[in-house]
Amino acid sequence: MKITLCTGLLFLTLIFLIPQDARAITIDAVPESTDFGPNDNITIDLNIHGYDIGSVSWVAHRPDGSTISGSLDQLKGGMVTHQIFRNAFDNYFGNWSIDYTYNGINQTVSFNVEPIKLIAIPDKELYYEPDIMKINITTSYYIPVATKAQVFHLNFYDSDGNLVKNLNQINIMPFQYNTVYNFPISEIIDNDNPPGEYKFKIQYYNLSIEVPFLIDDVRNLMTIFLQTDKQTYHIGDGVNLHLLFTRVKESSGIMKITDPLSNTTTRTFPVTSVNTNLYLENITTKPGTYNLEIQYAGITQKGSFQVIAKPTLKPNIDLEIFLDKLKYKPGEIISAKIHTTDLIANSISFWFGDPTGTQSLNVTVPMKSGDMIIPHKIDRNDLQGMWNMYIDYGGATRTATFFVQGLPIENINAVSSIKFSKPKLLTILGSSDNVNFKNPRAIAIDSIDNIYVVDSGNSQIKKFDSTGKLLLSWGSFGSGNGQFRNPSGILVDQKYVYIADTGHARIQKFDKNGNFVLTWGIYGEVPGMFHTPVALAEDRNGDIFVLDSGTNKIQIFDLNGKYEGELHPVLTNGGNFTATNSIVFDSQNNFYVVTSDTNRILKYNNNKDFINYFGSTGTEEGRFNNPNSIAMDSNGYIYVADTNNYRIQKFDSDGTFLVSWGSFGTSPGQFANPVGLAIDSKNNVYVIDKTNNNIQKFSPFGNADEITIPTWVKNNAKWWSEDLFSNTDFATGINYLIRQGVIQGSITSNESNSDVKIPRWVKTNADWWTNGLISDKEFTSAIQYLVSVGIIKT
Repeated sequence: MKITLCTGLLFLTLIFLIPQDARAITIDAVPESTDFGPNDNITIDLNIHGYDIGSVSWVAHRPDGSTISGSLDQLKGGMVTHQIFRNAFDNYFGNWSIDYTYNGINQTVSFNVEPIKLIAIPDKELYYEPDIMKINITTSYYIPVATKAQVFHLNFYDSDGNLVKNLNQINIMPFQYNTVYNFPISEIIDNDNPPGEYKFKIQYYNLSIEVPFLIDDVRNLMTIFLQTDKQTYHIGDGVNLHLLFTRVKESSGIMKITDPLSNTTTRTFPVTSVNTNLYLENITTKPGTYNLEIQYAGITQKGSFQVIAKPTLKPNIDLEIFLDKLKYKPGEIISAKIHTTDLIANSISFWFGDPTGTQSLNVTVPMKSGDMIIPHKIDRNDLQGMWNMYIDYGGATRTATFFVQGLPIENINAVSSIKFSKPKLLTILGSSDNVNFKNPRAIAIDSIDNIYVVDSGNSQIKKFDSTGKLLLSWGSFGSGNGQFRNPSGILVDQKYVYIADTGHARIQKFDKNGNFVLTWGIYGEVPGMFHTPVALAEDRNGDIFVLDSGTNKIQIFDLNGKYEGELHPVLTNGGNFTATNSIVFDSQNNFYVVTSDTNRILKYNNNKDFINYFGSTGTEEGRFNNPNSIAMDSNGYIYVADTNNYRIQKFDSDGTFLVSWGSFGTSPGQFANPVGLAIDSKNNVYVIDKTNNNIQKFSPFGNADEITIPTWVKNNAKWWSEDLFSNTDFATGINYLIRQGVIQGSITSNESNSDVKIPRWVKTNADWWTNGLISDKEFTSAIQYLVSVGIIKT
């Protein structure tokens, strides 16, 4: 500061110097991480430029709006590490901020504390006493050191919210993000807790989730199927009795046999498996009806058989019945294929026996060739249980057994026609020089629609993106790691690629870049060894099922090749196999196995119990000739590569045929050796042709403007023209075509109406149409005219 004084002629200037602070104050606050873990302490590195003395005050704002505060006094050189001690039990997850103040200077720092995510999913909602509940627990946070780790606290509660009786808390140590805990349902039932509604609660730190489930009485699950090897015996014959139990509940059962004179014999028999076969001797001593009663686990099942006095001489001819399924729902149509190489009569008779032994009237139809289809529509009110179909051809009789069970099928007229639409060809992979397939055998698609192909003839695995661009390939011929000899199966999961290296009887595991990880299996007979591994699939629990076509078993491994068990064919009707080709799992962990020896698809439930089959040998729709591959789309529709019929067939999850496409040839849409199937995230269908050395890609549905007449409509018309179906059955098909806009007209409101009027001569048109003498358009145009002028009144 300068001041000038004037005294006369003397000027005096005074200068005062005022000291200035050369150090401006700034605050740097840096969190150790912008995202702290759920159990982390909060650590902030604080550096105050221009710090002299004094404390730094702070206020922390927590995610719930509450605050904590304090001061920092021990700063060295203006620096200090500020820690707020906390853990996951405080539940303060989310966005935090801390305000620091020193000498009037403020600085705010923000960061996030990640929450703990906890998910628990049981393998199903309904359980019975023998079941093991698999609880899949996933958390976003765990400590892999046992001495420091927290545990999952698992408790079970009844419908009133009370802890179940006599069951202590279960503590589960998480050593990885995903933990599967196996809980026996018997631990609830055996401790005097009744069937009913329950829930389990898992607590981890202060976070908890509850999941409800049901326990039903096992007696409600128990079903007994009873079948004798014949319906009619001669006096002195032994009786082979086959019993199929849905579960093994007790070690023995009781059998009562009542002869034609009402004398009853009671026997006890052992039960060691779901399939029990008994041979009854010295029973058939009198002619007449014998009644059987089986009592097991509180359930009673009855049956009967006939004994005749004198043998009846019957023709010894080749005569067989091939049903298209083992189990049907009420309202379904049975398609029974009759095959013979001995044409000895012009007609054949058939009839049915219900679970009580009551038999229907005989129906006689012409036998025009060695192969014919006999349809039978199961009434929605038919008794559920074991049924028999009987045929008599020139005195030769045969019997086939099937079961009716479940809820009735949906109203067919409510089903969209797009379900029956034939897929449209989109593109063909393998026609360019840079691909050069040689006998490709299998295909798989990952979650981002990358395509993996087993190029067996080149001993390579080829990986493509979703557009068909080749990304990489790996492998060569040989016996070393990463080398192959006739590879034929592939599985791709979230991280890895598994190859069935068939020629070396082993499985090889790679990452998705083709880097070798591990291998397991050699040729041999003991568990974990293979003969001819050809296909593999992963279930919802992370187990790998390997089909060994050289043996009659399916082996089960964990993801690292540790042997866990095996599945053998059952002795029940239709469940046997000696050669398998492909396997697929559905969203409920049921799985479907392709058999090449019986030309069937076998269905198993998530407990690995055989429950049904569909298909048989033949060229008709719904039947197969050496099927090689199976796949399932996101809607639950099943696709089967029917190799020697040169086509792909589509079914619903119950095995009901929907549509097929393909024929023999080398043109687009034709096949010479379709052996592999895969489906991408958009439900596009990929078909590998081993002989044509290509992959054809089809959209799930055809053109929306195409007229699609489902096979069932044409079948109804055919069987109606042969007097096997009623006017109402034929009218059901016509009503469906009206609903879909193929034919214009009014729609009946009650398809069970017995007053449907259709002139008999229209059957001639239906016969011509179903035998290919007139086209779809000609037939529908004729029906359209007859409806419009009122000749056909639906």
